[in-house]
Amino acid sequence: MYTILVMNDVGKIGIYPSIMCARSWEIKEYLKLFEGRKIDAVHFDIMDGHYVPNITIGSNLLKDIREISDLPLDLHFMVERPESIIPFFELKEGDSCCFHPETSNDPYRLLQFLKEKGVKAGLAISQSTPLDYVENTVEILDYLLVMAVNPGFAGQKMLPDHLNKLKRISELLSSRHKDIEIVVDGNTNLQNSCMMLKNGATGFVAGTSSLFRGGPEKFNENYDLYMEGLKNG
Repeated sequence: MYTILVMNDVGKIGIYPSIMCARSWEIKEYLKLFEGRKIDAVHFDIMDGHYVPNITIGSNLLKDIREISDLPLDLHFMVERPESIIPFFELKEGDSCCFHPETSNDPYRLLQFLKEKGVKAGLAISQSTPLDYVENTVEILDYLLVMAVNPGFAGQKMLPDHLNKLKRISELLSSRHKDIEIVVDGNTNLQNSCMMLKNGATGFVAGTSSLFRGGPEKFNENYDLYMEGLKNG
């Protein structure tokens, strides 16, 4: 999976800014800032109002972003029956795409479909998602997106059982000798992110609690502080 790499005592860390955290009139400015920092991927949430009680970015906005930026996208589908929704979105080779396995009729087949398109294929794991889904697809997984909050809204606090779930996922992958990226999504402020690193995280979706505080004019300052804090642990 494409990443911004930061070296520290835990290895390499991937950072994926969530465009959902930008106000609509700020998106173009943020994309320029991401490009200036050589950010490799933009996290893009899709919600249908059924699996989660919220509706967000649609395929038209994705097309608009494609026209003004060549940055790859990291798509997170929070929808019912993702196999019927994903084809509406223009996926390109080098993009990443994940979905919640409990929403799919056949998660394994959908992962295969994504990989055949040259897309990095992943599962999104909520706190209540059984880890059987990971065990049954681990041979074809490119990454996992682990939710630290309930999916659907930005600005939530980390769930009290999240770190334990994260550790269990890391131990499961280690037991299978799989080097699969574990990206955490939700309340990834610097303090939480350092704890998440110690429990197996290898990357973060960055949002309102880190990179997007204070608007575009604060992005570079926030970025420097966040990255330096991650390096120092």
